[in-house]
Amino acid sequence: MLTAVAFGLIPALQAAGANISGSLKEGGRGDSNSLHRNRLRSFLVASEFALAFMLLIGAGLMIRSFFALESVDPGFNPQNVLSMIVSVAGTNEAEANRRAVFYRQLLQKVAAVPGVESVGAINHLPLAGDLWDRSFEIEGRPQPRPGEEPFATYRIVMPGYFQAMRLPLLRGRFVDDGDDARSQPVVVINERAARQYWSKANPVGQHIRLSERDTSAAWLTVVGVVANAKQGDWAADPDPEIYLAGFQTPAFLGEGSGFLGPHMAYLTLVVRTSGNPADLTPAVQQAVRSFDRNLPISQVLTMENVVAEANAEPRFEMLLLAVFGAVALLLAAIGIYGVMNYSVSRRTREIGIRMSLGANHADVLRMILRQAILQALAGTIVGVTGALLLSKLMAGMLFAVQPTDPLTFGAVTVVLSLAALLATFIPARKAIQIEPVVALRNE
Repeated sequence: MLTAVAFGLIPALQAAGANISGSLKEGGRGDSNSLHRNRLRSFLVASEFALAFMLLIGAGLMIRSFFALESVDPGFNPQNVLSMIVSVAGTNEAEANRRAVFYRQLLQKVAAVPGVESVGAINHLPLAGDLWDRSFEIEGRPQPRPGEEPFATYRIVMPGYFQAMRLPLLRGRFVDDGDDARSQPVVVINERAARQYWSKANPVGQHIRLSERDTSAAWLTVVGVVANAKQGDWAADPDPEIYLAGFQTPAFLGEGSGFLGPHMAYLTLVVRTSGNPADLTPAVQQAVRSFDRNLPISQVLTMENVVAEANAEPRFEMLLLAVFGAVALLLAAIGIYGVMNYSVSRRTREIGIRMSLGANHADVLRMILRQAILQALAGTIVGVTGALLLSKLMAGMLFAVQPTDPLTFGAVTVVLSLAALLATFIPARKAIQIEPVVALRNE
């Protein structure tokens, strides 16, 4: 409303205060006031182009971020995966001497449900559960200073988890059924941990120790490296991550507190199905409760819903800004077309004079297009400078896109240049088709 009033009132006030006698002298041809208006018109065209350029760079960067966010690979395959938390707290299965047996039988029972392809378990589901991290030691390396120890997010997994999630194995092997209290303690790490702490060396066969400078703690053998998986933040890079074997973790089995703390009376089942995982929910729940009807089951989710929930907020924000950006693109193109169309239409009398003096259509058209290109070029230079400065302020809002993304800058330049050429060519073509006498009479 303010824009409409301001830009409608200012020209009216200018017209009200104009020199009437000068306006009646053939439109004041050649006077300084006409020259001033032409310069003002050129300035408006260039400034419209510059402002539209800066606006569309911001919109383009957000649109690129939206598509980058949509194409993020979580590291695992969330399709056809059902998850649920099963707690043994307050039941007979919570006893230390029964829990390991119960967990094995539970996995076997769920795996036997028709339609289940594979089943595993983990303490906390990626993207939906808590994130625990811990420092660790690497065998054979000097003792780091306090605060500089290697650290990683850690999870506790049961055999079959990686297969159920289809988390790719890059080196070595997964945790399997043989990794129990009677075998050498093992650990699987993610690719980020392998690169950060072992660089180009092969970490498989190396030893780490999860302890707070406790030399009595057991060394864990790295037996595999898996792909990075999204952890807690969909848009964040994954941290180093380690996966402990569930049947080798006493606190997870209720056999002691250890470094995990005393309260770990639950696990999260991960079930890959051959069809819609939601359809198998009753059957899987029935398999769980076949051991004990009092077993609490909570947070029954499909991994597709987990992924959708994890990126819902950033996806909505990006989509909203992308829609605004598309509208801004349309409005900017229309605005440039309107300003340049008006600028050319005001030169009808000039075009008539030039053509009456012998200028042909091509000459006049080249002259108008050349001036329009110069105006657009001036606007582009100012717009690029402003966009480079302003886009740096957007760095925290972007995802997988640099503030100086050449594709965005190039696409915006091409779009606005085409809009400027089209906005100039159409009215110029109409003007040169008018007979010179008619153009002079109309003016």
